[in-house]
Amino acid sequence: MNFSQNYDFDFNSDKSNKFIPFIIGFLMYSVTIAVMSGFFTCNLTSEWKDSLDGRMTIELQSSIDGADAALTEKQNSEILKIVQSTSGVKSVKKLQETDILKILEPWLSGTAIPDDFPFPTIFDVETDKNAQIDLLLMTDKLSKVSQGVRIHDHSSWYAPVMKISNGLFGFAIILSILIFATVCATMIFITRKTLGVHLNTVKILQLIGADNSYIAQQFKQYYLTIGCKASLISIACSLITICGINFVSPVAIGTATLKYVFMSVIIPVIATILVMITSQKTVLFFLKNDKWVS
Repeated sequence: MNFSQNYDFDFNSDKSNKFIPFIIGFLMYSVTIAVMSGFFTCNLTSEWKDSLDGRMTIELQSSIDGADAALTEKQNSEILKIVQSTSGVKSVKKLQETDILKILEPWLSGTAIPDDFPFPTIFDVETDKNAQIDLLLMTDKLSKVSQGVRIHDHSSWYAPVMKISNGLFGFAIILSILIFATVCATMIFITRKTLGVHLNTVKILQLIGADNSYIAQQFKQYYLTIGCKASLISIACSLITICGINFVSPVAIGTATLKYVFMSVIIPVIATILVMITSQKTVLFFLKNDKWVS
């Protein structure tokens, strides 16, 4: 990309301008990370919600009346019959001990389980997502077959987590807006400073007939090149971050990698447009108010 441009102003005379692409680029990168973090959190919790939505678990104690015996086949059949006859239930499946071990495996950390370990009897129930099941009535019916019945409605687990996730996403959006506002404020300060440095050139151009829009266009083009350089810095940092996360934990971003790559590109582009417009409007404002330029 060729950033060279013929200007009526010697913008390169101000050595501090060399650091502007890095400052703006860091702000762009901060916005990108904030937005990607918000979307990542929402996607993660949404996938978890989808996997649990419309499911509940029925747990029964492994002994009957204090005797160390598992539920009888007759009791299992009665429980299956009660659950399947409940309106809104699609399917029900009794989990085997091997299935329960897979669930407990993350918390066991290689610890051996005794052969006489009292595994609970667990039924995995799939329900209609729109159905309203009377859990108290179901518990009452199942308690007549075996005491110590516990029904776990998964929606009660993920509801608080979804609220936290939505809150974090909202915070990420607010943070992004504040950073964009910081970009605008930074550009106003830098543009006003640069305009003051080249005040004599501005006066000469005005004397030979150049209007304010022509002068503002010069600044707009110059800060467009600054924004493009900052965008390249931001995109490079974002891509390095995405590659680093995929290298450390390939399942963290997974198939959504292209979506995050798109974010890492589109956000700097939006910021560059914002930089360009802000610089132009700032010049027009100060030129109409000469006392602010002096």
